[in-house]
Amino acid sequence: MEKKWFTFGHIPAIHLVTLLFYTGLIPIVYKATAFGKSTSLHHTIMKTVPDGRGMYTGIEVPNVSLGILYGLLAFAIGVVVWKVVCEILLIVLRYFERARNVDKHGPEL
Repeated sequence: MEKKWFTFGHIPAIHLVTLLFYTGLIPIVYKATAFGKSTSLHHTIMKTVPDGRGMYTGIEVPNVSLGILYGLLAFAIGVVVWKVVCEILLIVLRYFERARNVDKHGPEL
C-alpha cells in the first residue's frame, strides 16, 4: 500500500480528496484567524479607566469578542465552501476513475 502513495495514478479518489481537504484546512484556519484579529482591531470599543485625579476617561480597546465571533464565522463559511469544492472534485475524479476501469476491463453491467 505504501508504494501506491509514491506513484501517480494509483491513489483512490476518496483518499486523495480526503488528504486534500484536511491539507486545505490549514490556510482556512490561518485566514480566519487573521480576519478575526483584523476585525477585532478595526472595530474597537470604548473602555473607561481612572486617570489618576479621581476622574474617568475613555480609551479605545480591541473588541475581542467580535473578533472571535467573526473569526469563527469565517472559519465555518470557509470549511463549508472548501467541502463543497472537494465534493465536486471527488465526483469528477470518480467519473474519470470509472471511465479508466471501463477502458481496462470492459463495460460493467
